[in-house]
Amino acid sequence: MLIATERFRELAAATRRSRNMPDAPCVVLPPTEDTEYGDQETMERVADQALRAVLEIVAPGARRAGA
Repeated sequence: MLIATERFRELAAATRRSRNMPDAPCVVLPPTEDTEYGDQETMERVADQALRAVLEIVAPGARRAGA
């Protein structure tokens, strides 16, 4: 899996550079049925869960507006 992750990181970095956002953050989600084959609603749920988890790591105890 390391090779796929490294390839993804290179592609993500190139994409951010091409959009003039070279320092934009990037989160890599593990491959699961949801992240590989989910519909729009499923992907939004996965992304929301990932965002909440990242926020808890970088800003423990912080609450989002409306959460």
